[in-house]
Amino acid sequence: EGIQGKFFSKTEYTSIDKYIDSMLGETQIVDIDISMLDDVSEEVVTKVLAKLLLDYLKRRVNKAEMPINFIIEEAHRFVKNETNYGAVGYNIFERIAKEGRKDGMLMGISSQRPSELSKTVVSQCSNFIIHRVQNPDDLQYISKMVPSINQNMIDRLTYLQTGHALVFGS
Repeated sequence: EGIQGKFFSKTEYTSIDKYIDSMLGETQIVDIDISMLDDVSEEVVTKVLAKLLLDYLKRRVNKAEMPINFIIEEAHRFVKNETNYGAVGYNIFERIAKEGRKDGMLMGISSQRPSELSKTVVSQCSNFIIHRVQNPDDLQYISKMVPSINQNMIDRLTYLQTGHALVFGS
């Protein structure tokens, strides 16, 4: 039984809501590290967890009582333009970006390759923190997707110092 097999073990939880309640608990931050999984398993776990959390919030009577901010690092590996939706049947991240706020689910994405992200998800972003970018494809993508950015700012992105960023948004 490997690390992936533990995901399929029987648990003491009698419902998905009880499982989510126990995972979230009373804490403000839950950090789920899936870095020990292979790439395919990471993608499946991320999509399934996102769907479980969104469905959990949709079932709640007081949706804003406990909002969830789902933050995805290395998002270009998961939040992609894709038409093969797998078992979920749709792009869960696009659904969260378009409809999640009304159910109390927000999403933050962090990526070193913005040009590989879903255009639908990025178009729903209201705030951007952009560190040094040198890849021409990423610079062109940023110039199209980030509101009120101009060529002077794009040029500055290529030589920002480590730890510095340009911030845009509401």
